[in-house]
Amino acid sequence: MKKLIILFSITLLLFSCGKKEVKKETQEITPPVPKDTIVKEKMVKEEVPSLVFTVQIAALKNPNNVLANLNGVHIYEENSLTKYRLGAFETYEAARSKRNELRSKYKGAFVQALENNRPIHIKEALKINKKN
Repeated sequence: MKKLIILFSITLLLFSCGKKEVKKETQEITPPVPKDTIVKEKMVKEEVPSLVFTVQIAALKNPNNVLANLNGVHIYEENSLTKYRLGAFETYEAARSKRNELRSKYKGAFVQALENNRPIHIKEALKINKKN
């Protein structure tokens, strides 16, 4: 019985060592990416931020079919809330104008800035928008 355990242990040890060597070989085969390429990719991503302004009309714990069926509504799930937003404007002024139109029907409507579909603070969005 001891011989079987020793034999099994040695076999296991040999196979595990073999796998590590294969991993090392595959790491050496893949060529390293030049630093210039990485810098250029980062610069391109930073130059073209996906910033939009939208008007949020509601944030509810439970989904609302009436709001979900509004023409042009975008629905987001954030922090266990269902958020309903209308429009996608390039400027804060255009979104604010739409917000003013909607305020009579949706009292709590406000302008929400989204960068890459993630909410950001309006002050940060205005700085980004000013650069562009």
